[in-house]
Amino acid sequence: MTELNLASGASYFRSPAVAIAAAISALHQGKTYYGPAAGSPELRQAIADRYQHDGIKVKPEQVVVTPGTKQALFNLFSVLLREGDEVVIPTPAWFGFYELLKYTKGKLVTIETTPQHNYSLDAQQVRKALTSKSRILLLTNPANPTGRIYTKPEVEAMLALLQDYPDLYLISDEIYDLDTYGKPFTSALACQGPPERTIVVNGFSKNFAMSGWRIGYMVGPETIVAKCTDFQSSTFSGVSMFIQDAALATLQQQQNALYPMLPVLTRHRQLMKAGLEAIPHVRFMEPDGAYYFFPDLSYYIGSKTPAGKTIATTADLVHYLQQDYQLIVANGDLFGGKGHVRMSFAVEEQELVLALGRLQKALQQLIVA
Repeated sequence: MTELNLASGASYFRSPAVAIAAAISALHQGKTYYGPAAGSPELRQAIADRYQHDGIKVKPEQVVVTPGTKQALFNLFSVLLREGDEVVIPTPAWFGFYELLKYTKGKLVTIETTPQHNYSLDAQQVRKALTSKSRILLLTNPANPTGRIYTKPEVEAMLALLQDYPDLYLISDEIYDLDTYGKPFTSALACQGPPERTIVVNGFSKNFAMSGWRIGYMVGPETIVAKCTDFQSSTFSGVSMFIQDAALATLQQQQNALYPMLPVLTRHRQLMKAGLEAIPHVRFMEPDGAYYFFPDLSYYIGSKTPAGKTIATTADLVHYLQQDYQLIVANGDLFGGKGHVRMSFAVEEQELVLALGRLQKALQQLIVA
């Protein structure tokens, strides 16, 4: 039985042809030297232009190009966090945030959101979690793993909280902002709030299937950008110039780069929805963005396998799916969603159909008390 993997955060699509061609051309031109720590002027301008196209005033001086969006976050954590500062994150959330914070001075504070309330984030709920130590309020929009898109009023309600906490920054991780399915998305940069404490991180990994290229960026106030540039100069120096040329070409032909992927993701989203609906006792919210479902499989926790083994935890369930059915899904407990699993639909269609069939069969075989 061939192993099927729905746990990866990377899609199966090939990187855009324009990116590959631009990188090869740059290599032939000898662009293997150190570049500016903040990124090439051309790419910083193109990123600024991307937001200006949507009516958002962004200058290239507000942009730092980073070795992936994860590095953009780590740069920010490194320059903003002081000993004992708190980073407030609504959960379920990407487990990588927790891993990054292990290497900083910050302390994680979580706010639970639930599928029963459509994973909504209430401003008063957030206010109760804030203290004088709160330094960063970190949102992911669209969210990973839930696919929830926060509306403009919801984001502005979060930004309004900053008025009462002068040391608090809002960082909006918008890495999936172009992977959406009809519901409008609004960047935090387009929302009413203090611009000197509003920061967006983004990149090319998810929207353009360029995960292995390791290129991201942040957009924020020039003072923070300058600090992050200095930190990056002292550590990673910057992103390879030929990779920046690939990213530049991708932005310059953005619609052509996106066109092959979005219709496929839309179709796969419907396939996964139908597949999950066919399985009894599985609850889920249809994602508005990103490319995951986050179904609740807690009904099957406490069941027994045909071999008589007890499924006592989500980890046991994930192990059973992999060992007995060669189906890999991500343990939702790691994201703060107990009893859930994260399943990507950014895979080959044939694999997706096979995987959903295996999931249905695996769960049907469990003996529920």
